[in-house]
Amino acid sequence: MNKVYKVIVIDDHAVVREGLSGMITQEKDMLLCGVDDGTSAVRMVNEFMPDIVILDLSLKSMNGMDLIASMKSCKPDILILVFSMHDELIFAERCIKTGASGYVMKSEEPEVILRAIRKILEGKIYLSEKMMEFFLHKAMNFKPQEEQDSVELLSEREFQVFHLTGSGMGTRQIADTLNLSVKTIETFKDNIKHKLNLKSASELNQYAVKWMLSHNIIS
Repeated sequence: MNKVYKVIVIDDHAVVREGLSGMITQEKDMLLCGVDDGTSAVRMVNEFMPDIVILDLSLKSMNGMDLIASMKSCKPDILILVFSMHDELIFAERCIKTGASGYVMKSEEPEVILRAIRKILEGKIYLSEKMMEFFLHKAMNFKPQEEQDSVELLSEREFQVFHLTGSGMGTRQIADTLNLSVKTIETFKDNIKHKLNLKSASELNQYAVKWMLSHNIIS
């Protein structure tokens, strides 16, 4: 008897949830065992013990990157495919480092998602050809730390704060979004300013917005 893989879909957009759910239920070797907007994701992972989770990064209830870490913490062998609108060149590497096994952009065709799911279930990493070329180029042209883009040197939490700052959020909003204290966010901002050689909060805000625009993350 062929194995049937249990799948959970986590996305805070109903249309996306329904689309992915319909696609998965048509596959004979896949069983949709849960659909969630992110609010009960960790509980569902513990309850249903899925083989793979399809996860959006932009969730209203919590940061997608934090959710990856939480799920891997409670079930280390869980496989996670990130399905996101965010540019893979900016976020895919960080997702893989956090514990995801693949990254697919929402602009891709449905068959790409299925291909990614099956490759990940085989124990492999799924990245687009574009991302594989990016990693290869990066490895062949490795730069010493001091020559890298300074933003690449930010820790995951620092990058989250930087990203939210560039999105126009103030310190209080960022603290509420990440469920951290204002003082903690201010400390992260001080670390970011130091790493990016910025002198003030105003410079940080301007730099973050310019960086986001230059990478087509906001318009």
